[in-house]
Amino acid sequence: MQIVLGITGGVAAYKAAELARQLTNQGHRVRCILTEAGARFITPLALSSLTGEPCLGANPDMGEWRANPSVEHIELARWADLVVVAPATANSIGKTANGLAPDLLSTVLLATRAPVLWAPAMNTGMWEHPAVQANLARLRSFGHGVVEPGEGVLACGEEGAGKLADVGAILEAIQMYGTPNLAVLQGRQILVTAGPTREDLDPVRTLSNRSTGAMGLALARAFRDVGARVHLVLGGDLPAPWGVETMRVRSAQDMLAACEARWADCDGLVAAAAVADQRPEHLAAEKVKKTDGPESLVLVRTPDVLATLASKRRPDQWAMGFAAESEKHLDHAKAKLKSKGLDAILVNDIQSGRAFGTQANTLIPITPQGVLPALGPLPKERLAQAVVQWWAHRLDVSDRAQQPGF
Repeated sequence: MQIVLGITGGVAAYKAAELARQLTNQGHRVRCILTEAGARFITPLALSSLTGEPCLGANPDMGEWRANPSVEHIELARWADLVVVAPATANSIGKTANGLAPDLLSTVLLATRAPVLWAPAMNTGMWEHPAVQANLARLRSFGHGVVEPGEGVLACGEEGAGKLADVGAILEAIQMYGTPNLAVLQGRQILVTAGPTREDLDPVRTLSNRSTGAMGLALARAFRDVGARVHLVLGGDLPAPWGVETMRVRSAQDMLAACEARWADCDGLVAAAAVADQRPEHLAAEKVKKTDGPESLVLVRTPDVLATLASKRRPDQWAMGFAAESEKHLDHAKAKLKSKGLDAILVNDIQSGRAFGTQANTLIPITPQGVLPALGPLPKERLAQAVVQWWAHRLDVSDRAQQPGF
């Protein structure tokens, strides 16, 4: 993408350098625009060195400068695939919300037809002020996106909301705004399960598995990026993705309850969680002490989240499952597809620890029509995108087949 990165005056301006660096490393072209206040916190030389592109707007040596002042703002507005303002001050938000354009960045914001994304950063009192919230609401009504600030200790010493969102969250938002929507998935409500569940033995020990949830989170992001409305039910410790409604759960029963509360309102299910199949028959109220003799643990089955949801689905709902198998993986996956009544299952071979954590993975799709060509090996983020594209194509073909005269 071609990204215009606007940097306004605030202590968090130094984080814009890291944002510009990471965007450039991801292959985007980034042109920075500094406001006069922003140039007091970070220099044009630093930003142009990180991006390899000119840094425009204010310059501490010559004030605001423009190489071609008569048309520069229009050229930048046309050049941009996305305009990001990070950090965005209350002043910059207010100017654009009310159509004011006293500097280069504000003129670009009014002239561009590209999507606009704001990452506000300011004092808690300013952030909570009705005027600022009204201006943000107006920007949202224009179709602009907002990466909400986080909470913490601010530069002024106060503690509360107003801290610039993590660079990782801003990068996720940029990824979403820069990914074309898929018509067949746009606006669809999709329930995604991810991560391991944990079944407590006592207040200290748990029964779980080696899943991190990385693949499920990548799938949630990939569906989000193409325009779906994702509802994520997440176990484990990985941070929730930006822009996705997330319900944290611990046990298989917790996951089932969270899913059942949302399933009726969804169009589809992507069941990527590694749900524990067993739990201890008894949960000890206190830590169990070791003994000298043999010890035993009685396990009972946990609820089958995927089978339960699939059994309750309407004809217009679809369900996709995942299978991690260490042997006879195709045979076991086919049996799971049939027994649970799924529309598709994606299986990976986990022999020798393959597929866990951050390493690349391969998924083999299986539908009632048979085994399909493998997706991968790919890093999990790209593999998730491949899954979404593959599934969107199948949904599109299915939808067209149901149209009269097809």
